[in-house]
Amino acid sequence: MLKPIRYAEFCTGVGGFRLGIEASDVKTESVYANEIDDNCEKTYKKNFGVGFDSKDIFEINPYTLPDFDMLCAGFPCQPFSSAGKELGFKDSRGTVFFKLLSVIEVKKPQIVFLENVPNLVRHDKGRTFRIITEKLVNAGYTVSSVILDSTYFGIPQSRSRIYIVGLRKDTYGERLVKFTEKRTEKTSFRPFIIRGDRSIPVTERWNEYIDYYLGIKTIEEMSFEVPRTRKVLERVAANCDLSDCVFQVRSSGVRALSIDSPLPTLTVLNSGGGAHIPILSKERRHLSVNELKRVMGFPDTYDFTAVCRTDAAKQLANAVCPPVIESIFRNIMEAIGYQED
Repeated sequence: MLKPIRYAEFCTGVGGFRLGIEASDVKTESVYANEIDDNCEKTYKKNFGVGFDSKDIFEINPYTLPDFDMLCAGFPCQPFSSAGKELGFKDSRGTVFFKLLSVIEVKKPQIVFLENVPNLVRHDKGRTFRIITEKLVNAGYTVSSVILDSTYFGIPQSRSRIYIVGLRKDTYGERLVKFTEKRTEKTSFRPFIIRGDRSIPVTERWNEYIDYYLGIKTIEEMSFEVPRTRKVLERVAANCDLSDCVFQVRSSGVRALSIDSPLPTLTVLNSGGGAHIPILSKERRHLSVNELKRVMGFPDTYDFTAVCRTDAAKQLANAVCPPVIESIFRNIMEAIGYQED
């Protein structure tokens, strides 16, 4: 009987990698988890029964870590995202990769499994991605990578991410991973709505905004001054019924999204320490935490009650999508010829 695949999670978040790996039919064992966010630990412990082994990744001594077959990490994406300042390795968060590399060079796991935003490939005219690839190759790995969109994995969200997999050359030679790029057709949001779940109602101000965007109220009838960025909808999706759509609030304005298409990448606008969760216009409420789980491919049974709704929404918006992780993990097992009895 084959031994279970032992894996270590870094930049763990709330365990999206673990959920995807455990959903496969492969025997696995989580032996280590690292994450600096204390609130993420509350959610992780609520669901997996254990906390994190370490917090600050930069304080880890690789020589004290347990042995593991696979290293997983959704390392910080903000330094490489087109929505940010794109400081890359000049941002302290961008240097997390080099810390991961130091762990990889010491522990020499058979598999390296990384996730980040697709702009990582284009960042700094391709130099950043080239450096990452070259460092992994020099550390002894054959590198495969792919950009996948979550909506083709049964998730009602179009969330493109790059996935990088390294296989140790001294074990697997020049073997590459053949990624499944599509397991379903595009997934629309409508079937995932939980009608009548008014657990997060909108404010009176947002009730007025909805009236305004639906043409029920004129701007002169509003009880407050409408900010410049909200006087008109920034974007209205094709075939969008404003009376039954999702309003996504962004710093640049408000967008109307069709529920008969995948939602765009889930982001939660931080405002005054809070979070602006997308709004369902027909029921005049925010999407519920259970709906946000579905938008990310998390099971309804995943428990976020250890934290407030704002933190739950932020944690989901920063997570990896478990069904995509499951698919890639299966692809990795196929590439290395792992077969259970």
